[in-house]
Amino acid sequence: MVRKWVVLVNYSACGIIAVLLLASLYFVAIRQRSFPISDTVVKKLTIPKGSFRRTPDEYQSISSPALQLRFSPLSVQLPDLRRYLVYYGKNGRPDAQEDKLTLFFSFTGNKSPTPVFPEKRSYILYDKKISPNQYIFSPNNEPTDLWVTAKTQANQAVVNVWMDGGNGLVISEPTSYAEFMLPEKEFARFGSQNSWELGKFRVDGTLLARQKAKWYGVDKFLEEHGGEEYKALISKQRIDFGEGDDVYSVYVGLGDCLIWNDGRWKSVKPGTASLKNVLMCVKKIDERSMNLELWDIDGKGKVSLNLIRANEPWVPKNLEQNFKFLGARTRSQFVFEVNKERMLLSPHDWLLFSDSVWKKLSSPKDIDDYVERKKVGPLFVFDRVERKEDQQVVVGYFFNAARSEMVAVEFPLQQNGGTKAKTKRKASGPEKKQKTQESNQSPVVKSGTERTEGLPGAPQIRPYSREEEQGRYERDDDDDEEDDNNDD
Repeated sequence: MVRKWVVLVNYSACGIIAVLLLASLYFVAIRQRSFPISDTVVKKLTIPKGSFRRTPDEYQSISSPALQLRFSPLSVQLPDLRRYLVYYGKNGRPDAQEDKLTLFFSFTGNKSPTPVFPEKRSYILYDKKISPNQYIFSPNNEPTDLWVTAKTQANQAVVNVWMDGGNGLVISEPTSYAEFMLPEKEFARFGSQNSWELGKFRVDGTLLARQKAKWYGVDKFLEEHGGEEYKALISKQRIDFGEGDDVYSVYVGLGDCLIWNDGRWKSVKPGTASLKNVLMCVKKIDERSMNLELWDIDGKGKVSLNLIRANEPWVPKNLEQNFKFLGARTRSQFVFEVNKERMLLSPHDWLLFSDSVWKKLSSPKDIDDYVERKKVGPLFVFDRVERKEDQQVVVGYFFNAARSEMVAVEFPLQQNGGTKAKTKRKASGPEKKQKTQESNQSPVVKSGTERTEGLPGAPQIRPYSREEEQGRYERDDDDDEEDDNNDD
């Protein structure tokens, strides 16, 4: 059946081809082989004479026409930037210099503000590569035909717009577009591309917590024993950063500032030295909290930070119970039982409670480590021996581990019944100042662990070198032996 269909199709195709061939031969046979050429001459037509034609004299007698054409070149006017330009204020850093003031502007749709210097040209271009098309500040302030200048007026910016019209022509029309005022708008960072970092820390409200910052208040130890070298830190608030061997301290007061340099905070006076660093300033201090402001280098990004005062509970009575007077070896050396171990103590000795053991800070390195917070723990200072109510007493001070609190203590020197300490908290305010001035011995610390002169009226404690520090105790032993011989 299929074969019959194929044969039928082939015959049909052959028939159609034959018909087409015959039709082609017919058309070839009947086509025209020659074409006649016409000899007709085309006559040229002449334009008829105008019926309204006049002589030249008549044309000259015509007065001015009723309608006249006037040439007017194409006019170009300024674009209306008031709808697109946004003012974010000026550099708000405390160290910003008036002669180098920076204003911040941005166009609608741009996420980052651009610094603009007052009265200086800032060039603008219309970027057609961005969708939707928008105005942007020219990269690297490359010159374009359109530019703006700006200056501040209270909390607003006065903006002037100019455009080059060619051939030395500067376009400044219409007037409403050429000069206008923009109110300051608060700048808010958004998006990951606008976040900024401080070393390995991302900047936000939790920055200080991630830097292990702890605010302890006034350092009582340096206040009492800091001497002239640490005089500037008296009444300053101490903030510790980091942990372990990486811990360091800064001392700030209201209005003081810190810069981030070499991976840590450093005290600085706002000015030229702080301009190229991230700046943090203390804005408010009360009994329990401290408020700080963190500024980026450009002075536009600001973050408010808060610190809660650290409170380390301690019980001085428990520390006093560790000390028991056993006897006097000499007039300047006394035997105490400290944590059930005998210890020879003299005025100006410092004992640190660390790892559940009282240790004497006798070497310069030990004292340096304690001052720099490398060694931390409660401290006992053997200040002096004096006579009160017909008996001698050891006057000393306990400092808590944070050095934010100090307690005065007295140990009566009783040969027959041990000691019973009398504790009293250190006076504050005018009473404290008067009492400090009346103190007749006040050992102080100095960088390099030298003990030096205290407040006016106090006997001078000569600074010791590392060699003299060890020799001092040897000389004391020799003096004690001489006193024993004299007593014999």
